[in-house]
Amino acid sequence: PPAALDAAELAALARGQVVRRSLDVELDDGAYFGGVSYVVVRAPAEVVMSALLDPASYRSILPLTLEARVEERRGDLFYLHLRQGRRAASAADTVVARKSGPDLVQFWLDPARPHDIADCWGFFRVEPVDAGRSLLHYGALVRLDFGVTKLLFTEKIRAYALDTPDLVRRYVERGEERVAKSW
Repeated sequence: PPAALDAAELAALARGQVVRRSLDVELDDGAYFGGVSYVVVRAPAEVVMSALLDPASYRSILPLTLEARVEERRGDLFYLHLRQGRRAASAADTVVARKSGPDLVQFWLDPARPHDIADCWGFFRVEPVDAGRSLLHYGALVRLDFGVTKLLFTEKIRAYALDTPDLVRRYVERGEERVAKSW
């Protein structure tokens, strides 16, 4: 496990809980919010990674995802159109994802395509714990430019985002993972 996890967090992981840490940062282009979260998945790392590399899984593993479809593949980059929210109100964006190593998938907003949020970026990292379990790390930061939306929904968006590892765990442990398509 990451050295940064304290004894209480390690105990929470051992009990099957998701460990969440909020993070707010001020960068040159604005204020970002999000965080990191961790969960132990009862599946080998390669099975978890397979689910993360399968675009068909994203409706199940990303919170409030109404639509997820591949727009384009370019080399090792994967352009995924996402519509998230509720039927009455949703936001659509294109994120670019890349498998950056055997245990790492990185993603970021494609600013050249239509988008309803100002920016986002993050990662999934999968580490083996033992033969049948993996530790999933997830981190994401989001920037909203809309005053009222930002004021009303920042904490709700953060909470949903930091639940992502739990959704991945449920998806994989239900046996819904598929063989990943090559990026």
